[in-house]
Amino acid sequence: MLPALFGSNRKIFYGWYIVGAGLIINMLMGGLVMHAFGFYAASLKEEFAWSATIFGIASAVTRVESGLLGPIQGWAIDRFGPRMMLRVGVTTTALGMVLFAWLWDPASFIGFYILLSVGTSIGGFMTVSVAVVTWFERKRSRAIGFMSMGFTFGALISIVASVLIGALGWREASVVTGIFLLVAGWGLSFLFVRHPADKGLEVDGGHEGSLMDGGGTSAALASNPHRHRDFTAREALRTRAFWGLALAHGAPLMVVGMWLGHGVLHIAELPGFSAADGRIVVTVMVVTQLIGQLLSAWIGDRYPKRPLLIACMAGHLAGGISLALAEGWLLLLAFAVLNGIAWGGRGTLITALRAEYFGASQFGRIMGWTSLVMMPFMTIGMLGSGIMRDIFGTYDLPFVVFSIGAGTGILWVLLAAPPRLPATGSSPSRSLRHILTERFNALRARRLDSR
Repeated sequence: MLPALFGSNRKIFYGWYIVGAGLIINMLMGGLVMHAFGFYAASLKEEFAWSATIFGIASAVTRVESGLLGPIQGWAIDRFGPRMMLRVGVTTTALGMVLFAWLWDPASFIGFYILLSVGTSIGGFMTVSVAVVTWFERKRSRAIGFMSMGFTFGALISIVASVLIGALGWREASVVTGIFLLVAGWGLSFLFVRHPADKGLEVDGGHEGSLMDGGGTSAALASNPHRHRDFTAREALRTRAFWGLALAHGAPLMVVGMWLGHGVLHIAELPGFSAADGRIVVTVMVVTQLIGQLLSAWIGDRYPKRPLLIACMAGHLAGGISLALAEGWLLLLAFAVLNGIAWGGRGTLITALRAEYFGASQFGRIMGWTSLVMMPFMTIGMLGSGIMRDIFGTYDLPFVVFSIGAGTGILWVLLAAPPRLPATGSSPSRSLRHILTERFNALRARRLDSR
């Protein structure tokens, strides 16, 4: 089993330890903070009787923060390395969870939630993804797929968080969570080594034949024949592929946002249901997300990713509409299955495809700018769902609207063809410097000749 997953070498490549550590970090961050938000929201609504808009604003503000922070975070990851950023993120998240236990009104709720959201952004998916992308190329889809399973397992951890909230109270559960995150996160950060060369290793553990035909062709170059070196972030931003992938990554987040921000609240409002029933939906989604991630990890290194991404976008669309129209378990479970498989496969495939298109050298910066583009979609899903719920008295209409919006990801994937790398030194800024230098040297030569 292990050789089939990780390769034929007897000794496990160190990069897989980074994948494992990243999986656990994503599981803890995603499960104890992001996925658990709905259960905290239900407790806060019961205690303070706040409107759905309050929770939508909190969720949306954190998404805006995450997007605006993205370019800075991407630069910092490339500059200081994943280990340092993980420690900063984990410490900030832990502080935010402890302070969250002392909130007293909507303003303090939003403020403390922003703080812990900053922490999960810095110490979460982007930072771990950059580390994994740096260590893998041929097996990149597998590595990203296994690492991304942390968010799926995090949904199970959120169920544990809901039990803690019920047993201890939401304030006490928040403090316990913060302390646990600090200890576990710092311990795992020691496993993160910046580059294989720092341990005397090579990417993927050394040369190995192609997964497809036994040859030596790089998976990245096979995916993008126009890349003979890595793109810089500036070069990537000038391509249609960057914007196509960024928008395709963002569009489905409208469904993800409406679920994370309001899914449990929506289920609690259905006749005969309560917030506790959200645990069943979460559990089914965990299983189907794992299926999606395993499938994408297995086929992502073997077959073209864009058709697979189109199928994922369609799954988000159909799943979101199922949740909007649900009146019983049938459509709720349909949502969990369709959205779960799409969610599990999409992140793996699109992150691996972005790395194959642009390379790993400035992947942190490229991911940071991608985060800025993605931010409005999650914000719209979270904030828009709450506002429209308070206006229309139901989540049905906003869920349908945002599900259709997620379906536009199909169009963006179609636009994201492999980008063509510009020739070295062909950028306008370099050409201008070259021209000015030549003119200066010519003028200087003339003056020397005249003497």
